[in-house]
Amino acid sequence: MANQIPLRESPLAAGGYLLPVEQGEILTNGILLSAGAIALAGDKRATSATKTQFTIWLGTPTAGFVGEGAAKPVTGAEFGQTSMDVKKVASIVLFTDEMIEDVQSGDLNVLVDSGVRNAINDIIDAHAIGIDSGVAITSAFNSTLAATTQTVELDQSKPDGLQLAVSAAMGKLEANGYPSDLGALFGSGWAQAIRDARSTIDPSVQVYGAGRDPLYGLPSEMSTNLSTAQTAPGATNVAGFVVHRPNLHVRIRKDVTVAVSTEATVNDGTADRKLFQEDLTAVRYETRLAFMVHDLNRAVVKIVNAT
Repeated sequence: MANQIPLRESPLAAGGYLLPVEQGEILTNGILLSAGAIALAGDKRATSATKTQFTIWLGTPTAGFVGEGAAKPVTGAEFGQTSMDVKKVASIVLFTDEMIEDVQSGDLNVLVDSGVRNAINDIIDAHAIGIDSGVAITSAFNSTLAATTQTVELDQSKPDGLQLAVSAAMGKLEANGYPSDLGALFGSGWAQAIRDARSTIDPSVQVYGAGRDPLYGLPSEMSTNLSTAQTAPGATNVAGFVVHRPNLHVRIRKDVTVAVSTEATVNDGTADRKLFQEDLTAVRYETRLAFMVHDLNRAVVKIVNAT
């Protein structure tokens, strides 16, 4: 039976990820750590609360010389508080009893596909960035990378355009008091673009050879929601971000869990499906987590490919 229920908000191809219940925990780290913006976060922790409030460091510390017995200056930095709301991501996939029997007989790979893994990964990443497949969205999370006011332009006409854009983004973060612990997030295709970049003087010479890293050693992640290296310049195209990783916060309330039912009534978006009567099994996947960025406009720089 073909599963025609999309597994995420945008109309991607339908699919499913069928696993026996006891194998549900296999998904836990794989999904959450492979979601680009989530993987880049420098502050990832578990939480037992539905709303987390915690202390953050604001501003840049200052100091000065003072005379003996003179009043000491108060630093320009201070402690503040922020909060994060835990959100739920879920999906239900329907299978016939015959499909379940195939899995129980050990032929797991026949029915397993990457539908649910990609769906959960992509939707979490999209809402952390604020962009879904290149289109701006209203996020369920408290803040998004795309909301930053700091931008640099990527000049694709230059063979080292990416390197210059990353350097410019790093320069903005350094000027804001974030000189280290940085990371980069890009759309797909940029790894190949780096490998294929050639000198305009001698096309046989690689621009980025041994010892020359266009990302300056920054850890990097890939997102399918950002513009690809092959995307033509456009006013809304976002090629990537350079961020101060400790300012990206993730709180995981519940790991990805799998629940199975053969007796419930499930609405597939069109009609109610009576599982027992129709020889169907519903497999439900859920995870709960929170994401936010503090000091967003100083800790995140957006690399745009507009012109």
